[in-house]
Amino acid sequence: MSITKIKERVLQFIKTDGYRPMQINELGTAFSLPESARPAFLRLLQQMEREGTLTISRSQKVEARVIETMPATIMNMSKRGGFAQLADQSTDVYIDKSHLMGAMPTDEVEVHILRQTDRLPEGEVTRIVKRNFVEFTGTFYREGGRGLVLPDFGFKERIEVDPADLKTLGEHEKVMAQMVRYPSVADNGQVHVLMSYGSADSGAACCQAVLDRRHARQSFPDEVLAEANAIPTTCDPAGRLDLRDSIILTVDSAHSKDLDDAISIEKLEDGYRLGVHIADVSHYVQPGTALNEEAFERGTSIYFGNRVIPMLPEALSNGICSLNPREDRLAFTVFIDVDAAGDMQGYTLHKSIIRSYVKGVYDEINEIYAATASKDLLEKYKDALPSITLMRELAERLQEARKRRGAIDFDSDDCEVVFNEQGVAVDIVRRTRGISERMIEEFMLLANEAVATFASEKKLPFVYRVHEEPDALKLENFAASLAAVGINNRKIRPGLAPGDLAEVLHQIEGTPKERALNQMALRTMAKAKYWPECLGHFGLALKYYSQFTSPIRRYPDLSIHRILSELLEKTATPEEISNRYESFVTEASEQSSEREVNAMQIEWDCDDIYKAEYMLQHVGGTFPGTITGVKSYGFYVELENTVEGLVRVETLKGWFDYDEKNMQLFCTANGRRYSIGDSVNVLATRVEVALGQVDFELA
Repeated sequence: MSITKIKERVLQFIKTDGYRPMQINELGTAFSLPESARPAFLRLLQQMEREGTLTISRSQKVEARVIETMPATIMNMSKRGGFAQLADQSTDVYIDKSHLMGAMPTDEVEVHILRQTDRLPEGEVTRIVKRNFVEFTGTFYREGGRGLVLPDFGFKERIEVDPADLKTLGEHEKVMAQMVRYPSVADNGQVHVLMSYGSADSGAACCQAVLDRRHARQSFPDEVLAEANAIPTTCDPAGRLDLRDSIILTVDSAHSKDLDDAISIEKLEDGYRLGVHIADVSHYVQPGTALNEEAFERGTSIYFGNRVIPMLPEALSNGICSLNPREDRLAFTVFIDVDAAGDMQGYTLHKSIIRSYVKGVYDEINEIYAATASKDLLEKYKDALPSITLMRELAERLQEARKRRGAIDFDSDDCEVVFNEQGVAVDIVRRTRGISERMIEEFMLLANEAVATFASEKKLPFVYRVHEEPDALKLENFAASLAAVGINNRKIRPGLAPGDLAEVLHQIEGTPKERALNQMALRTMAKAKYWPECLGHFGLALKYYSQFTSPIRRYPDLSIHRILSELLEKTATPEEISNRYESFVTEASEQSSEREVNAMQIEWDCDDIYKAEYMLQHVGGTFPGTITGVKSYGFYVELENTVEGLVRVETLKGWFDYDEKNMQLFCTANGRRYSIGDSVNVLATRVEVALGQVDFELA
């Protein structure tokens, strides 16, 4: 029997209700131990006393240690110790390495608070409840005759590799490893390498490791594919509003294949009628099918680099559900009447059949708006040009209405990674949103609001998209940041209205510090989530909001399509719908929120990895950039192409102190200061592709 199992048996025995404190020799008798085993048993009990799980009195009586503990999760670790987040998220707890009991990042533990300090309470792990750090990804290194793996997250020390694994591994490979022996105070433990992904300098290899680490479902089971391939590719118009003769167009990026939304528009005497036509995915993905179960588990499609991991098989996502031009498609249509001021006046919902006139492309429509379109391009959109003109008019009115109600507009640019034929990132291009991108966003927001309003009025069980007010402490920190750069922060306080924050963002618009402060404001906001109750959307300044417009790639959208379809098609009464979906919307909200967070983390990690792969080819190059964050250990600089890297304080000339209040690093000797928004020239000095990290020095 292992030492761990013996310890568990001892603790179970001395924690039973009928146990009276026994002396060590009595306990040995109770466990039927021979005399030869008693010295080892004594040493085991003394070890357990040092670990804090039991006490041994002067009279040698053994009792379970009774202390107040709290459930927590180990978040990350350094060479000296680790940090645990309490389950109630009230605080983090610092735990010295000697008090960790071998716990690792993501492990679920019980902690006991030893003392309060000015910063964080200090504690100890009293029990490891669940080992989650079992398999992990990392980078393999050789050091002398040994092999070592540095985990990708949480644990910042290298762990020794089982010598039997060394024959097949090359230097600096990305690997998946499994814990064999967990670290202790004197030993960093040992791992067995399960697989190698290839070079840790390869963006593709490192992104594959991210997918595996985050348990992304990358292939479809045969049963799911069989169901998808069995779906008819013809569309039956029976019982549907026939819109095939209307001018309807999709507008998306040139390379998009899963086209799930299309637009139509007409001018009314006192405004506009906008048609938002969404792929009727719920018609094909029915409850109780393998397709539905797989979509529920995935929750969302994942987009990164040059890859897509779809929520639905290609036969659906790029096939019968995609609103491809000149092909009949089943749709879910929302007609919304908007007055000349951009305010919604009414809406109707319909199950429909449409035939998209053309696959619109953002860049092409932006050319039309800029009056730079070629004759061939104008010919492509010939019959849709009047609609395209009206669409811009309406979008401008919707934007004005959004500003009036105080919605917050975080105007953050995205980037596009350019790959060569070998799949290596060879360029990073900042991608700005043009008129057409903003226009389609406005139309989708309006449709989502209309559908949520309808569901709330009908008292349907529903999956809403909610965004609550910012946390008071985060607002306090953001207000301090604004004050440090001379921005009026008077309205940034708990209970603020969305318009108060929008006003501050307007103040910084066009200034050198705009990008950095925008990022700070974003971090101040609560995380939007899916929820079965309508709590409103703070950022959009809306009482009702859902996500309805992307059922090919988001499960919550598919969920509410299904609920709305039953009502519109009258296959169930409102009471039956409530009984059928009341628990489902809670489950779908929770699952969809979790899957969204996981997908976003994958996308962020892989974006950083590909940016690092690109920068690896430019080590030694000099670039202009802007300081976006200042910490005691250095400052972050963002390049024009959105790549961000760290200038470490030890690389600066002179001794720099950190002014936390004003978010500056300053040197008293030479008077030099570095603060957010400052323009600097930097030299790329070091890149770690596996971690998506770039180091700069001032040029």
